[in-house]
Amino acid sequence: MIESPTRPMPTGDDGTQDPDLVEDRGTLDVRNKAIQRIVEHIVLQVPGTVTHRSSLGRITGAALPKADITTEGRAVRVKVDIAMAWPGNISQVATAVRDRVRQEAFRLSGIQIRSVDVTVHAVDPAASDDTGRRVE
Repeated sequence: MIESPTRPMPTGDDGTQDPDLVEDRGTLDVRNKAIQRIVEHIVLQVPGTVTHRSSLGRITGAALPKADITTEGRAVRVKVDIAMAWPGNISQVATAVRDRVRQEAFRLSGIQIRSVDVTVHAVDPAASDDTGRRVE
């Protein structure tokens, strides 16, 4: 039987073994594409937002919401274009999206969200692709 070398278990200040010391933890590498998908999913959880494809978007596959992620070290900046059913309170929806993205994206990815810029496109509810289903 071959024994593999073991490294000593890190110990806490009191001398007991502590497997949760920061130095011994692995790292989490979340790619921009994953953060983009997380943000787009979060946006659709905000009341008033809808999925929307323009005529050209139906051909190219482009749709709203659409997130753009810029990495800055261990933090990211988020720019997100959203569609909102008109009529509605644009300011209220934009603020809700910004706040929800900051909280939930950090909770789900562990990545610090430095800023969230929201551009709202008001659309006719009849032109949206919203199915009325939401994941809560």
